[in-house]
Amino acid sequence: MKLFAKRVFSLTLAFTTVAFLVCSQMFSLRAEAKDDPYTALSKGTTVYNGVDYKNEYNPLFYYLNYEDLREAFGADPNKLIEHWVLFGKKEKRVANKLVGDNTEYVVPTGDKSVTIIKKTKHDNGGMTYEQEIMARSIAKQIADAINNAGTASSSSSSSSSKSSSKAKSIKDVEKVAYAAGVVKAYCDLGTYTTKGKIYRTAYGVFIGGEYSCAGATRALGLILDYLGITWVHVNINTWADQYCRVIVDGKEGYGDAMIESAGYGKHPNEGGKASDAVTYAKIRYKFDVATQR
Repeated sequence: MKLFAKRVFSLTLAFTTVAFLVCSQMFSLRAEAKDDPYTALSKGTTVYNGVDYKNEYNPLFYYLNYEDLREAFGADPNKLIEHWVLFGKKEKRVANKLVGDNTEYVVPTGDKSVTIIKKTKHDNGGMTYEQEIMARSIAKQIADAINNAGTASSSSSSSSSKSSSKAKSIKDVEKVAYAAGVVKAYCDLGTYTTKGKIYRTAYGVFIGGEYSCAGATRALGLILDYLGITWVHVNINTWADQYCRVIVDGKEGYGDAMIESAGYGKHPNEGGKASDAVTYAKIRYKFDVATQR
């Protein structure tokens, strides 16, 4: 009987410990996501003074549509709904959709002409809320490390003039190429597939161990979001090769995690020169970035 009681106690203790660790992990993920407007506002309040405005107001859309509100209130959902009810509606501000979803970017090609890139709305490939939190957490860490690579080198008291010049020479297109290489490294640890629910997602790439060109594109795109680089998902939701069309260093360009490269102008699939690509292998020496799976 005593032996039975001890086993029950041991099982109870083990279950309690596991439950505590799981809950702690989920709490830390949610807490970390509060710094990210996409996740913090995805469940932001739509209620003000007891009235729910969910049919005409979306906190994330309101946040993204107006720079003055981002500067004034940040990602505070309570301040945003208050402003919209008291002022935004009277000012005819748009809060139920993204403004300019159908607008276009006009950027140089690098020659004497310009190109027009249609601005499109990205999807996440079907990730759940929890999956997106975890994927964005990893993407943000990678982007922060890339952005800090040059800063850390140039601010070090022991850095040489060579290190400083190296840091200053890092271009946006090289950041995209490095990010593409990191995403490819995650893909190489997983399995290529076109079956299931996560192969098209950044979660599949970073955590689930499953990927496709669609998932690799979305994973790279999340990093680009945190790098502040404009991107469009080429061939989204099709069976054609998918990659990111980007605007880097004021020019049209591309980033492709599947070939670990980026470049100015058109992707080789669109007629660009593969020989002009900036590859991960060529520029990795510029980045002192450590990433962990």
